[in-house]
Amino acid sequence: MRYHLTLLIELKDGILDPQGRAVEGVLQGLGFRVEGVRVGRVLEMEVEARDEAEARAVAQRIGQALANPVMEVFVVEAVKELV
Repeated sequence: MRYHLTLLIELKDGILDPQGRAVEGVLQGLGFRVEGVRVGRVLEMEVEARDEAEARAVAQRIGQALANPVMEVFVVEAVKELV
């Protein structure tokens, strides 16, 4: 079976996010009332797995491989079976 995975990788709380601050400044300059903007990464992919549990396990391993554990956290946002 094929599954669509969505992973979100973000900076940990307390880690400075200069890209987020730059985006915040641009948005404020455009008149948006925003604060605390953080920039992360969203990864979407398709994988082959026997079932949803195996697809989630693959997503976890990919997150562990791609996120820097010193400064980032990751979340498996979605695992959807493709028809």
